[in-house]
Amino acid sequence: MLYNLYEYWKTGDELSDFLGMADPQTQHAGTPQPGATTSTKSSHYRTMLMLFGSLTILFLGAAALTFWVDPLAQAAAGRELRKRPSALRDIPQFINLTITETGIAAVTTYDLRPFNWQLDTFSYDNMNLTRQGEQVPYFIADDGQTMFFLAEAITNTVTAPAVYRLSLGEGLAMAQRAATATGRGSNKATFRQVWEENSTFLAETGSSDPWYGRLLLAPNTWNFPLVNIQPSGGRGRLTISVWSSTASASNPDHHLQVGLNGRQLEDWVWDGIQRTSITVDLPSGVLQSDSRNLLSLASPGDISASGEAVYIDRIELLYEGVLSAGEGQFWFGSNANTITIQNADADLLLFDVTQRQQPVVLTDFTQNGNSILFAGSGPNGRYYALNPDEAIRPSFSDSFITKQVLRQSERGADYIVIYPDDTGFVDALQPLLTYRASQGLRVTAVPLSQIYAEFGYGQEDATAIRSFLRFAQANWEAPAPRFVLLAGDASYDIHDHLQGKNSNLLPTQLVRQRQGYVSSDTWYVLTEDELPMMAIGRFPAQTAAQLEIMVAKTLAYEMNGRTHWTNRALFVSDAEPYYAQFNTELAAQLQDNGYEINALQMDQDETIHYDLMGTLAKGVGLISYAGEGYVSQWGDGQVFAGADVAMLANNGHTPIFTTFTCNNGAFAEPETDSLAEELLWVEDGGIVAAITPTSRISLPALTPMGDLFYAELLKDEVATVGEALLNAQTAAANDPGLHEAILIVNLLGDPALQLQRP
Repeated sequence: MLYNLYEYWKTGDELSDFLGMADPQTQHAGTPQPGATTSTKSSHYRTMLMLFGSLTILFLGAAALTFWVDPLAQAAAGRELRKRPSALRDIPQFINLTITETGIAAVTTYDLRPFNWQLDTFSYDNMNLTRQGEQVPYFIADDGQTMFFLAEAITNTVTAPAVYRLSLGEGLAMAQRAATATGRGSNKATFRQVWEENSTFLAETGSSDPWYGRLLLAPNTWNFPLVNIQPSGGRGRLTISVWSSTASASNPDHHLQVGLNGRQLEDWVWDGIQRTSITVDLPSGVLQSDSRNLLSLASPGDISASGEAVYIDRIELLYEGVLSAGEGQFWFGSNANTITIQNADADLLLFDVTQRQQPVVLTDFTQNGNSILFAGSGPNGRYYALNPDEAIRPSFSDSFITKQVLRQSERGADYIVIYPDDTGFVDALQPLLTYRASQGLRVTAVPLSQIYAEFGYGQEDATAIRSFLRFAQANWEAPAPRFVLLAGDASYDIHDHLQGKNSNLLPTQLVRQRQGYVSSDTWYVLTEDELPMMAIGRFPAQTAAQLEIMVAKTLAYEMNGRTHWTNRALFVSDAEPYYAQFNTELAAQLQDNGYEINALQMDQDETIHYDLMGTLAKGVGLISYAGEGYVSQWGDGQVFAGADVAMLANNGHTPIFTTFTCNNGAFAEPETDSLAEELLWVEDGGIVAAITPTSRISLPALTPMGDLFYAELLKDEVATVGEALLNAQTAAANDPGLHEAILIVNLLGDPALQLQRP
């Protein structure tokens, strides 16, 4: 039908015949025309109806394209998911510029064409640049097709990269200053070079930067070439930062000898486990201008400590050098009134960044042969110099604000799902959302990119998720949201230093505690008063297939209801009496509430592994482990480890797993899968949910949380696992000694999972 309509439009004068219409002066509705039969009129009417029906379909289709709704919200209402964005939304409201290094960055009109921003030239009237909602000044080149701005990278290794945003609108022009030279210039300046290797994550340091480089064990010497510098032979200043990870009864514990180009500069001694640094002044002549500069750090092992282990963190060098262009963008400092840069072309760009919040582009400098001279800004002047093609090039991404915005009070939900922008994850979540909606929950599902766009100014940072949840709790239609499900796995290696197998699909928050950094999803739902406001859980899926498995097991657990195996509970204890006592007390509570108890002691005999696997194969509804543990195993791994979980597949038994004494729930490891994750990924077996710490913590802070959780879990009025943990966290908030436990104990699973009690 559409093809026929198109063909008639092409022939033009045949269109009136196709519509079945004649001259209105000779044809009237309801009046038979000469030679017209009833069959002919009926044919015309059918044709008209067919045409109008086709046009109706076209109009409805266009209307559907202009009305963008969350695809998962459609799923919850039983409608088909939309997997592709509308063609009418191809022009983004914002373009995000991700910055990973500090310096002068450039954007061209050509860069914006893939986003359908068809701009011939930039103008301060039509282009706005911001960061975190604040305007950023920029400079437009003479051709109008390139804009330059001072980009400030985020150096904190546990924070997502900085994002600047472009939008259509009035922008902020960078200030300009004529820098005509007035005398003979100096070609000497101060340069800064930093070397940092982020190859080892040390959570226990608790410092603002927990990523460190190579490990130096005594006795040993590490030689490091100071590359990418052009010293003039003048003075310098060297700062070395390290983390010492060993301590002994002796004092001092550590000794490093600092040398440069074969000359020993410093004997560095200190004591204890700590992050520390040393600054060494370099006299003239130590840094060579015409040869390789080699730094050496020697740990001679000549002190009484039984062992020395030092991680190299950062090396920073301030040095005197000669100003010369053409080898990349460079920063320099100078006190001179007139400054000379050698090997510089007339198109060299100069920026005064002495006041970093108010950079100034310098103009009207003097060309003198192959050098340029310009007037400096006086004492403590700071500058960037570069050729136009040496500017930093950000990475680009679009950012849509949909019509179903999150910042509106008319929205409301009981159950919020946050998911990464992956159509496979969308499909995997649909059955669960439909089921939760059928239970009467108001369901909404939000793509992670929308949260970043509305609450993070495009920056992919965990704080945007927290801001969104706080907004929803305080501003959406009552009642406030009760459950939050994070549908995706996390990695603390957000910058991919290790290039591990696990990606940071949906971040968790790294929280600094006394024992170091811990991964915490609970942090997302804490109020400003540090009280939890919603039940939160996570499906730690790296793939859509893993997510499908966890969704299927959640649905099967609830739909199958109470069975013989859900009435059983298994308690496994390590050899220490404290662990056995903890489990014994919990077992007594469950037995009083109708559970059949199975208890195993890891030191009872050599058959413990087979007894454990046999009990799990028969089926239990709850598992509690108390004992030493690591990311992927219990104890030394002989009793139970990740390699054993495959034997639990396809048995139809999916218990709830709890442990309050080890870090089996460390889901944010970039290179290793935690035991809880591996159990969750087992198809039709393993576990359905886990309540477990994400790192190690002292037992006095963890086991009371276990007591509180089970006390809530056994209450008839508490229907879901997530609410049991939420109530336990709320009760723990009254005890300052349990604050760490609130953050470190997380739920891996659906927080709305309904416990099947005896």
